[in-house]
Amino acid sequence: MQKYDFIIAGGGLAGLSLAYYMNQTVLREKSILIIDQDTKTKNDRTWCFWEKDNQSPFDEIVHRKWQKVFFHGTNFSSSLDLGDYSYKWLRGIDFYDFVKVDLAGNPNIKFVNERIERLKDTPDGGFIITDKDQYLGEYVFDSIKPLRLDLDDCHNMLQHFKGWEIITDKPVFDPECPTMMDYRVEQKGIGVRFMYVLPESPTRAMIEYTVFSDSLLSPTEYDFELHQYIREFLKVENFSIEHEEFGVIPMTDEPTPQHIGQHVVRIGTAGGYVKASTGYAFQRTQRFTQELVRNLVTVGKPLHEPKKFRQRFKELLDSTLLNVLLKNRASGKDVFTALYKKNPTPRLFAFLDEDTTLLEDLKIMSTVPLWAFTKGAFDALRKRI
Repeated sequence: MQKYDFIIAGGGLAGLSLAYYMNQTVLREKSILIIDQDTKTKNDRTWCFWEKDNQSPFDEIVHRKWQKVFFHGTNFSSSLDLGDYSYKWLRGIDFYDFVKVDLAGNPNIKFVNERIERLKDTPDGGFIITDKDQYLGEYVFDSIKPLRLDLDDCHNMLQHFKGWEIITDKPVFDPECPTMMDYRVEQKGIGVRFMYVLPESPTRAMIEYTVFSDSLLSPTEYDFELHQYIREFLKVENFSIEHEEFGVIPMTDEPTPQHIGQHVVRIGTAGGYVKASTGYAFQRTQRFTQELVRNLVTVGKPLHEPKKFRQRFKELLDSTLLNVLLKNRASGKDVFTALYKKNPTPRLFAFLDEDTTLLEDLKIMSTVPLWAFTKGAFDALRKRI
């Protein structure tokens, strides 16, 4: 059995972010093991997020960034002023390569490509059995535990998406302005659907079809909607597909306890790093993993502050939106249109990042369909009692 100070189960966004921040502190002197069955050598995902400039250590690998974005909603189409924010596109492969290069310079950090078969807390530490070996860590950070997504007293949705990076035979795109959300696509069933367009040049862009719903579509449905959008709204008949991506992100208010025993800490989706109402994860992951590292450095333990009223209120807002969408209390297209039409975009970004005050939260919520959200809030509260 091999022993380490820290073991990170899963080398995706959360696991690599945690390892990166550890490597920037005195924790780099500890023995650290990262276990993932995948080598992370493919561009398997896209992260889009907003932030104020010069805040991120990953800014040098951002694939594209913009100072304005376009929005299409219900009887509303407009370029949005982002204020001090930039909208950024980061490719998965660039993130993986950047972090792996950073970690490679530390002989105390080791990667193994193995399949984890068992992970549990024991009196001696976090214990892991893989298909090749056994490991024991003072702390194990677990990002591979799947959520159940079937609890009756929770709201459970999925954000699922398929994207094509295409090249067109004529100039179509404005490289200076992506389309962050386009709700002109047909809305079907539970939830909401939209497209976004990330331009690289006048003839090259990532087109992604995104759905918030309670179940996945058939593979042909994603392709149909992408073709339909490219032809109907972009007016493009001839194009080539250079790259494809597909992903599924849980949108749920299922409880995500982070401490499992004395030696196992859940991170990533398993630890509640994905915002329930939007599926946004990149920036939240950076915040939460940096907090973990600060606590490990200052007190020697991966402590989390107890949830305060402010955080619980924001979780209730997440549950309320999920309730509204799942119960079809209001059109998701109309809800998001109202949010972006009636609020300054920087304030809305801060709200989605959970950086707003209670008063600012109430002002923003006053711009959505009040009766639908009032019923949704009471129903969400009933589920919590």
